Amino acid sequence: VIGVVANKQKDNEYVHTIMVLEKLIEKGFETVISQDIDNSINLPVRFSDSLYEESDFVICIGGDGTFLKVARQAYVFQKPVLGINKGTVGFLAEVEVNDIDEAIDKLSRQEYRIEPRMVLKAKVFRNGEKVYEDIAINDVVVSRAALSRIVNLKVSLDDKYVDTFPGDGIIVSTPTGSTGYTLSAGGPIIQPDMRLMIISPICPHSLYSRSFIASEKRTVKINMDHKGELSAMLTLDGQEGFKLKLGDEVYVETAEKDVLFASVTNYNFYDLLRAKLRTR
Repeated sequence: VIGVVANKQKDNEYVHTIMVLEKLIEKGFETVISQDIDNSINLPVRFSDSLYEESDFVICIGGDGTFLKVARQAYVFQKPVLGINKGTVGFLAEVEVNDIDEAIDKLSRQEYRIEPRMVLKAKVFRNGEKVYEDIAINDVVVSRAALSRIVNLKVSLDDKYVDTFPGDGIIVSTPTGSTGYTLSAGGPIIQPDMRLMIISPICPHSLYSRSFIASEKRTVKINMDHKGELSAMLTLDGQEGFKLKLGDEVYVETAEKDVLFASVTNYNFYDLLRAKLRTR
């Protein structure tokens, strides 16, 4: 069973979604689609509000933001996700629309591979009590909540103090997320199959602040110094948010499970990197 999820804002009138569905049906796949897809699609497919649970494999049509949203939900049920790129860059959604037929042909011949990718888990403790927990495939960001004041963030690794970073915030990224927000913050580009954390200050008000790397076995602890902004925002993959208060402690560590990306291409990561960044 293959589940199909699409972003209507990216795929106008579901042109490429219909193309994917028709090709899947032609190849004999049982296909389910999410309830938020327009029910005007006149094809022998089944709508489901439990698509991720029912599917063996999920195809997502949209940009990298859509892919992250879908992958976060597929992660819960440990289902692999293949992305059809309808966005601008497409580091995560690897199949271009011109290659849809070839990609589904490969699926039908089982000519694909599953790539486990490291996931982060973020927890927030307030007065010693856990008040929030969620996962991040790309990055965990702690950033200032106000318009003007900087936030002073104290960073520790396994309770060993590293430094306090004044600025706009801190990004803790996976290797998969190294081509995302942390790239704009001056972080290094890491091959996505590696297992480590990248900690990058955002616009640091300092002469020497640089990104640094930590083992996947470490726990990153972030808390606000009272000298700066008194509130901050925790954001996961640019999608889920939680408002932090002075005294809150954010812990970021490797999640127990990996997210499963499906790939039908034998791409070279650095070829992809050059091609994608040149399109910007």
